[in-house]
Amino acid sequence: MQKDTFFITTPIYYTNWIPHIGHAYSSLIADTIARSNKINWKKTKFSTWVDENSQKVVEKAEEKNMSISDYLDFMADEHKKVWNWLKINYTDFIRTTDKVHHKLVKEVLQKSFDNGDIYEWEYEWMYCVWCEAFKKDDDLVYLNKEKNVTFPITDKVKVNDNIIKVCPDHLKTPDTIKEKNYFFKLSKYEDKLKEFYKNNPEFVTPSDRFNEVKAFVDRWLEDFSISRETNKFWVKLPFDDTQVTYVWYDALYNYVTVTTPEWEEKKCSKSLKWYNFWPADLHVVGKDIIRFHAIYWPAMLMSAGYELPKQILTTGFMTVDWQKMSKSIWNVIDPVKYSEDYSKDMMVLYLLSAFNIGQDWDFDQKQAILTYNAKLANNFWNLVNRVVVLTIKLGLENGLKWNINKIIANDLVNYISDFDKNISKYNLKESLDLSFKFLDVLNKYVDETQPWTLIKDESKKEEVIDIFYTISEWLRQVWLNLYSFFPEKMWELFNKIGLSWYVEELEAWKIQELRNKKEVFMIKEKGEALFERFDVN
Repeated sequence: MQKDTFFITTPIYYTNWIPHIGHAYSSLIADTIARSNKINWKKTKFSTWVDENSQKVVEKAEEKNMSISDYLDFMADEHKKVWNWLKINYTDFIRTTDKVHHKLVKEVLQKSFDNGDIYEWEYEWMYCVWCEAFKKDDDLVYLNKEKNVTFPITDKVKVNDNIIKVCPDHLKTPDTIKEKNYFFKLSKYEDKLKEFYKNNPEFVTPSDRFNEVKAFVDRWLEDFSISRETNKFWVKLPFDDTQVTYVWYDALYNYVTVTTPEWEEKKCSKSLKWYNFWPADLHVVGKDIIRFHAIYWPAMLMSAGYELPKQILTTGFMTVDWQKMSKSIWNVIDPVKYSEDYSKDMMVLYLLSAFNIGQDWDFDQKQAILTYNAKLANNFWNLVNRVVVLTIKLGLENGLKWNINKIIANDLVNYISDFDKNISKYNLKESLDLSFKFLDVLNKYVDETQPWTLIKDESKKEEVIDIFYTISEWLRQVWLNLYSFFPEKMWELFNKIGLSWYVEELEAWKIQELRNKKEVFMIKEKGEALFERFDVN
């Protein structure tokens, strides 16, 4: 039987710096969703990228006194090192310098040109290098350099040496560019976009971001530049070799490139070949690039005759001490170093449970530790440790065998049902919250039955065994659900109760089949603590 497919993508990360914890947040979201679909019997493609076509790349290569190609090779390797260290289980890593991708870019540019959707025009506009986007006055804010504060642009305030117009995201003054370039007729697709939005009301999630997209289309939908005449190192336009393609055609079509037969033949895992993964099921992107993904991208695909992606999941901004992460103020958090200093599990738990996806939020280190201590070190690990220690004390040579106390069986059924509904809708915070709420129920059950007291009475041995089996079985169900979030630790826990083969089975079976199994738990040794407490400084 052929499996259903699922294709998820991360944002296209720029190569001007090594991924920080904000980038890790998006990749961990995609990794968790990809793994959840994989264990649910779906053939899963999970792609991540580096965007190597930008003015920032040229500037960074010059700063490091490196050739552009050497700099790009170096940065691509650095990105891979971060994702591999964090065990982000992507299936495809694509660079915009890839020849297979360049071939597709030229093909789709020619299709759009032949369709009458690309034309030449001379213009003079403001352009933010860091956003890779053109700006109008109402996109900018004033920056008071002396006080380091921003405020809206009004006619009452004039630009001077101390007060300047800047991009609100990067606090840099846009360049003024005058060039003759090729433009894409985005305005031509206004009605088609509106019709698509109407027919696909969950195309962008959360809904408030979709409302912003639709409001933008109603307010301002202008054609956009797709080429440059001053940059000569990139993909030449197939219909005018005096210019090269500019960011959107080159970057966004990466999503399609990794699904083409040419890519599959040269770069794709054998297990993924011959599956049709386009259109993408889910793009994970930051809110700063949602306009390009939800407006430009669908129109470009329509122009070239491709199906549109099914959904876009939009993340909010993460700040540190309520400031955007920036190397200039030294508030960038390295996800690898953070995991080494504290715990990868702490990072995953806090990033995915602190706020719902889509909200803006501030990374609070104290709260991260408190959350980890409360949920994993205390609630979760203390319960596991109780069962392991007391079961070993019973000395059961043949292990704990099936005998369920059904006193909280309904709680388990409701938990699994609610968990499945939420994770299928990418509500990762709620999925985690449900898991820890059920662990609260389990802890309450242990406190009420008090097996540590009953174990002292030989006549109560069978009752104690039933209690321990019930707790172990309910924990097994929680671990199956949490495997998508904490795969390494869940494997260690499966191993602790004599189910060392579970990960292999999870990766190959429907999770429901494992849920329905009646296992024997072989608990022989306590082992090391898997979730240790951290002090709050």
